[in-house]
Amino acid sequence: MKRTLTNLSLVLSGLLAGALFFEIVLRLIGFSFPLFYRYDVHAGHRLLEGAEGWYRMEGEAYVRINGQGMRDDREITVRKAQGVYRIAVLGDSFTQAKELPVEKSFWRLLEVKLNQCKPFAGKAVEVLNFGVDGYSTAQELQALRHRVWQFQPDMVLLAFYSGNDIQDNSREFATDHMQPTFAYRDGQLVLDDSFLAASRYQPGLNIIWLMHQQISQYSRVLQLLNKARDMAHQAVRRPTKHASANEGPTELFDYHKIYLQPREDSAWENAWRVTEGLVVQMSREVAAGGATFVIVTLSKGIQVHPDSKEREAYARYLGVTDLFYPEKRIQALAKTSRLRLISLAEPFQKHAEENRVYLHGYPNATVGFGHWNDKGHALAAKMISEELCKTNP
Repeated sequence: MKRTLTNLSLVLSGLLAGALFFEIVLRLIGFSFPLFYRYDVHAGHRLLEGAEGWYRMEGEAYVRINGQGMRDDREITVRKAQGVYRIAVLGDSFTQAKELPVEKSFWRLLEVKLNQCKPFAGKAVEVLNFGVDGYSTAQELQALRHRVWQFQPDMVLLAFYSGNDIQDNSREFATDHMQPTFAYRDGQLVLDDSFLAASRYQPGLNIIWLMHQQISQYSRVLQLLNKARDMAHQAVRRPTKHASANEGPTELFDYHKIYLQPREDSAWENAWRVTEGLVVQMSREVAAGGATFVIVTLSKGIQVHPDSKEREAYARYLGVTDLFYPEKRIQALAKTSRLRLISLAEPFQKHAEENRVYLHGYPNATVGFGHWNDKGHALAAKMISEELCKTNP
């Protein structure tokens, strides 16, 4: 027994020494892969309070999640101060904006610009970022219901990204089923939160996983293991049955059916109807909460590519005359439902072509595609603020 204990202690000491050695090496080379997310029973996942670290997969930025679970370098008080006008921004990875420093994000720049023009009876403006990577409109509605209202927003701004929002609002198309969706039943949108019972979801709610998340904030070795697990998960993830076998790996061919008018009886038309219903439902709940609702439609890389030949070639590939079907559909919805809409894709295209500038992409990823770069964020802040500064909504 004594010999066994001695051998066991030697093995454990060796493992500990090896882990410490690799920890030092990983820190010296600047490796960082923190966990920014945790499980959430309402929205599937949300940002992990207090998480921080470098993100370098696309762009480069030190990302900090504040104590309220927002990607922000400031701590936000729940109670709104007197004389403050609060804007809550709901969105996905474009809004979370982990690709660049927080001060270059469109919502932080928007706050600066609105405090210069003071359109809300001279009140100081606070813009709160509720954007979470991977969120669908359904998850944003759940976030509104269960997180946003406690911060007493005067305006709710929905940053709508047609690149995957329509697909992710459909249980049939969504690539990750660990999230809530809605479906029409007897003319009403009904929540489907069956993901809560999934065997893959349950471990994320136990104390062991929560401890792992906390320790991972400090251990580079665990971060390396987390990255390996994430890469393995991405490798085995299968495309949906509706994906074309000829689609390429780049963003150019992802979700290309959003640019096409779907058949009336198709799954894509159903996804669109659910999406439109979610937007209208959100607008009603915002109005019932005494706030103003604004929807901002974002751009996709190919839509605003500065080279018109690239855009035209892709349009020919799809068999369409332009790439703005999602924008036109949301514009029609805004007109019939009397929603305040700020549509960015078409003016973005004009700006990109006239100035020969890329608004999407980073040198360490794919220039022209992916998320907005600093120029895209700056232009979005400029256009949104110009619209909001015109009149008091």
